[in-house]
Amino acid sequence: MSLRVPLSSLLALALAACEQTQPPAAPPSPVATEPQAAVPTRPSIVAKPVLALPDRFAALGTEPFWAADVAGATLTYKTPEDQAGQLATVTRTAGEDFVELRGTLAGQALTLTVSKGPCSDGMSDTVYPFSVTRRLGDDTQRGCARPG
Repeated sequence: MSLRVPLSSLLALALAACEQTQPPAAPPSPVATEPQAAVPTRPSIVAKPVLALPDRFAALGTEPFWAADVAGATLTYKTPEDQAGQLATVTRTAGEDFVELRGTLAGQALTLTVSKGPCSDGMSDTVYPFSVTRRLGDDTQRGCARPG
């Protein structure tokens, strides 16, 4: 039995054997990139100073007359009609230029916002170191305050 192989097949085999095989491709060279900018660090948080309001102070307003004596978290609110006063527990929030005291008095929201700066009560020659805005329910009044 004779095996006949077409000439074209033999030529294809001969060419394939003579072909040089390509060496494996080299890994791509790194692409030159610009240096990465440093990731900015978060700036340190510096606490801003807060208004230094004494633990004990007295606030007052005129026309209508009112007074608030504060000792820590206790506020005694007085009017000419109630000179003994009513007690309220308050919380303090201090900011750079204010201190706010919040509580409830006779079922109404009470807020005293105290700011540093000269204040006159309009009735005397006394100059107080703090001004006050008093909100009791829907009523807002202005006044002054001093340590004590």
